[in-house]
Amino acid sequence: GVVQRNKAANELEQLKSEDPLPLRKAKITQQAAVKKSDRAAAAADAAAVKANEDRVKAEQARADAEQARVDAEAAARTAEAAEQEAEASATAAEQKLGDAMQYLSEVKAKGGVAQGAVYWMEREITEKKRYLPKRRQ
Repeated sequence: GVVQRNKAANELEQLKSEDPLPLRKAKITQQAAVKKSDRAAAAADAAAVKANEDRVKAEQARADAEQARVDAEAAARTAEAAEQEAEASATAAEQKLGDAMQYLSEVKAKGGVAQGAVYWMEREITEKKRYLPKRRQ
């Protein structure tokens, strides 16, 4: 008993008198490393969430751009069709104007027609010409 007790007391005294600084320093350093890695993991998670949100936004923007392109192509086709229709309408109007001018000259040449009626026909033709495009006149 007594030797064992004195041996244990002596070892305990040696441990108490030993410098605890390296152990404390290692423990503090380890805790700091754990906190630093936790902060880095949190920052990485936040960056991953932001990247995912940005990816979703980019995909939505791409889909919107694609839809806008499709809409623009459809609008261009509609505009082409409208332009062709307007061209056909203008050509038909020119033809009718030519027919009206020919009829008017025939009526004038025939004679015996009231000059007032001829004047109004010429006036109507002049009015119609005013609304034709300049390149068509």
